[in-house]
Amino acid sequence: MRKFLRGCLPAVAAVAVLMSISGCGTKQETTPGPAAETVQMQKEPQELQKQTRVGFYLDTVITLTAYTDRPELLEQALEECGNYEKRLSRTIEGSDVWKLNHAEGKPVTVSDDTVRILETAIKVSEMSGGAFDVTIAPASVLWDFTSGSKTIPDAQALAEAVTHVDYRLIRIDGNEVTLPAGMMIDLGGIAKGYIADAVKEKLENAGIAHAVLSFGGNIVTIGLKPDGSPWRVGIQDIDEPAGKSMAVSLNYGGSTVTSGIYERGFAADGVIYHHILSSKTGWPVQNDLASVTIFSDSSVWGDALSTTVFALGKEEGARLIERMDGIEAMFIARDRTIYGTSGIGKYLAEGETCLPVPGGEESPAAEETAEQRAAVLLVQVRETDPAPGYVLVQGAQSTGFLALPEEGETEREILQKQPDGTVWRNVVHMTPEGFCVTEADCEGKDCVLEGEVTMANMQNRPLWNMVICAPHRLTLSLCTPAEAAEMSRKWLGQ
Repeated sequence: MRKFLRGCLPAVAAVAVLMSISGCGTKQETTPGPAAETVQMQKEPQELQKQTRVGFYLDTVITLTAYTDRPELLEQALEECGNYEKRLSRTIEGSDVWKLNHAEGKPVTVSDDTVRILETAIKVSEMSGGAFDVTIAPASVLWDFTSGSKTIPDAQALAEAVTHVDYRLIRIDGNEVTLPAGMMIDLGGIAKGYIADAVKEKLENAGIAHAVLSFGGNIVTIGLKPDGSPWRVGIQDIDEPAGKSMAVSLNYGGSTVTSGIYERGFAADGVIYHHILSSKTGWPVQNDLASVTIFSDSSVWGDALSTTVFALGKEEGARLIERMDGIEAMFIARDRTIYGTSGIGKYLAEGETCLPVPGGEESPAAEETAEQRAAVLLVQVRETDPAPGYVLVQGAQSTGFLALPEEGETEREILQKQPDGTVWRNVVHMTPEGFCVTEADCEGKDCVLEGEVTMANMQNRPLWNMVICAPHRLTLSLCTPAEAAEMSRKWLGQ
C-alpha cells in the first residue's frame, strides 16, 4: 500500500506549458558523440533557437515547440497530424473509423495505427470494467456540445443507443476489424494521445532533444528543458477562461493529459452536460469531479485513463491508478479541492500540494504487513459524507480523521514511524457508535480513559471523548460529523 501526501490546494483542469517560468532540476548529462573529424559537431541546446509551429487538427489547436535549427521538422510533424486525422476521424468520409461505422457488420481492413489504438482501448476497457468504451459512438452522436444549442437528447433514444455499446464485441483479426451492425466507434478519447506519442517519436528520431508538444489537453515533452530543469505545465483553472492556470505541475519528458467538464458542454436547468459520457447510460457522467489529470510516460494511456478515471470517480479511479506502475493522477473536484494519488508529489511544482483520495487505496490483502495495513487518515470531511461519526487522530507525526463504519465493525492500525526506525503502534476498534483502543505496543501505564468511547456517553466521561496514549504521544477524540466537517474547513482555510 502506498502512502498519500497530505496538504491542500484549490483545484485544477486543462494543461498549458509555462515556457517562461524556470523550473528546478538536475543538469542533463550529454553523451559523447563521434569524433569531430568524421561528423559535424551538434550545436549545444543554448545555441539552438526556440521554434514554434501551430496547426488545427483533431478539433483542437496543436502547438509544437522545439529547440532546433530545422523548423521544417515541426512543419512535417503537423502534416503528419493531418494524415493521422484522415485515418482516425469519425466524421471524415473514407477514414478507417468511418468505414468501420458504415460497414454494417462486414469486416474492414484498417491501418496498423487503428489496430494498435483499438487493442490499447480494449485493454483499458477490460481494466476498468467498461468505464472506457470506444463503441460509445451510438450515444455520443446524439449529443451536440459545440453548436451552443443546448439540446438534450431524447431519453428513449439514448437508452436504445447504449444497447449498441459493448467493446467486447469488437473483433480483430490481423488488420481486419469487424463491428456488429448497429455499432460504431469513436476514438476521440484516445486518438490524440496516440498521435502525440507518434509525433514525439518522429521528432526524437530526427535528433530533437528538447521540445514541448501541446495537443490541447495533451502535453508531451521531449527530454528536459535546455537548462536541465523539468518543464512546468499549468493546469487549467476549472472556473476560468482557457489559459488561466490553477496549479503548476512538472513534466520530465513524459505526458500530462487532462480531461474536464469545461472542455465541451453546456449548462441547462442547473445541470452541467459535458462530453464525458457514461458507457452504461449514454448520459454525461455526474460525480463530484471537474477534471482529471494523468501523469505517465505514454500519452495514449494518459489520454484513455483521464477519461476512464473521470468516469470511475476519484475513489475507484484512484484505486485503478494505484495498481499501475509509473502512472499518477490528480483529481479536481467541482468544489475546487485537489486530490492526488500516492506518488503525485514528483509531479507537483514547489509550493503545490494535494489531498489524499479518501478510500482511494486498494483494500489490504491478507498477507500484507501491519505497516501496509496502517490507517490512511482523512484530511477533509463534509457534512454530506455518510459516516455516523469520526475519530480525530492527533499524533506526533500525523493529524486527521478516521470515519466510523456505517454498519458492522472494523479495526484500523495507527502507525507512527520514528527517526530511529522504530514504529509506534495502536489498534483502534470502531463501530457506528464509537471506538476503543484494543492494542498498543507500549505498557499503557500512562494511557487514560480505557474502554469504549461512544456518542451516547462521550459527554459524561471525565475527559469527555478522549483516549490518550502518552508514551506514543497520541490523542484520539470522538467527533460528530458536523464537528469534523467544521474542523476540516478550518484546517483547509475554507
